[in-house]
Amino acid sequence: MRLEQRYNMENMKNRAQEMVFEAIEKQIEKGGDMCTCEECILDLAAWTLNHVKPGYYTSLLAPLSPRPENEKKMLVEIELALASGLKKLKSHPHHS
Repeated sequence: MRLEQRYNMENMKNRAQEMVFEAIEKQIEKGGDMCTCEECILDLAAWTLNHVKPGYYTSLLAPLSPRPENEKKMLVEIELALASGLKKLKSHPHHS
């Protein structure tokens, strides 16, 4: 039996993913010359997530208040990866 069939894996979350999505949302709101089609946003999210350290937690292990120094470090890592991803996406979009 598969693990997902035995246990509710939806209770496992990735804080880095949440923060990456928030950063991309802010980038879209800010505007600029980035493409906001679904393919480009998914590429950007995947690129960024592949270049930051994941931060998995479960409902039992989630900190009630995340440590500010950890969140700040993760945010810097995300901002650097996001900038790199935006540069790559602009130079090599998957569409015309």
